[in-house]
Amino acid sequence: MYPAPLAVVYAIFFSYRHPLRLFLGFIIGSFLIAGLLFFWQLRHSGVQAIKAAGYIAATLILAYPLWFEVKQANIEIVIWVLLTFGVWLFVKGKSYSAAACFGLAGSMKLFPFVYLGLLISRRRYRAVAFSGFVALIVTLVSLWVVGPNILDTWHKTQAAVGEFRTTYILHLRPSEIGFDHSLFGFYKRWRRFPPTYMISSRIITAYMTVAAVAGVCLYFLKIRYLPVINQVLCLCIAFILLPPVSYEYTLLHLYVPWALLVVFAQEQSVVGSEVPGLTAAFVCLGILMAPLSEFIRHRERFGGQIKCATLVVLMLIGLRYRFPSSYDQETDIQPSTMEC
Repeated sequence: MYPAPLAVVYAIFFSYRHPLRLFLGFIIGSFLIAGLLFFWQLRHSGVQAIKAAGYIAATLILAYPLWFEVKQANIEIVIWVLLTFGVWLFVKGKSYSAAACFGLAGSMKLFPFVYLGLLISRRRYRAVAFSGFVALIVTLVSLWVVGPNILDTWHKTQAAVGEFRTTYILHLRPSEIGFDHSLFGFYKRWRRFPPTYMISSRIITAYMTVAAVAGVCLYFLKIRYLPVINQVLCLCIAFILLPPVSYEYTLLHLYVPWALLVVFAQEQSVVGSEVPGLTAAFVCLGILMAPLSEFIRHRERFGGQIKCATLVVLMLIGLRYRFPSSYDQETDIQPSTMEC
């Protein structure tokens, strides 16, 4: 039920004698490497080694999205690695390398393309086009690798994606809706659709159209003029919130803007500056990274809907309060008249 590039990723893991061991090792190894890089960044920001190590260790131990990912052994970790590396390359000023990462992730799932907003805000239009080219080439090669011919594999892949749409999007699945923090999942829970009821395709089409138009308008009117940390935060939330289904493992992606905010908070602490909205942002992130599966009423979980509301609040914080950092020195985007 995934696009062909993810099928190739699955094939790579299953080519090993013990695929589960390899995959779980990849998950843990990815976060350990990310933790070491984050440790170096905290030390560079002036945090003592013992404090930085303790903070990162506590974060990993209490990282509910990470342990949910380990439990489910979901392929989302591959998307997370690509997008995390892409954002890191972007803040380092390597536009084409970041675009390649975003293109690879976008070939596996559509919504990672929202991160191209980072490049558009800096007018890196050639890099944006390069990202689309990477996604196209990777998709064509993957279709050729997976099946007997590209066209036949494309049709079968689309049929499988259509089955996913019918099974997971157009039905309310009682055992999973409590973990779904998407806006559409909130709508399905609010409308109280019975499990056997099939939602009209017109509803999901209307939702996706409204979500796409509203997201594009919000980006061009507001998000692209914000500091880099705000952009990463808002685009990440859009990536998590707007798909028609979004389960706990997608919350992994919040660790990227969280890390940027932690470093930013440390830098502001050194100079004795208080930034409005920063504490509220960390409170929201704490709620989103905590296990809320025990919020149950009449045997129905509501943790996903609580996190959906929290994501909306966090988005408003990212739009309202600015978190300027050294990453913004590379940009040549000027504030809009409305911002001034």
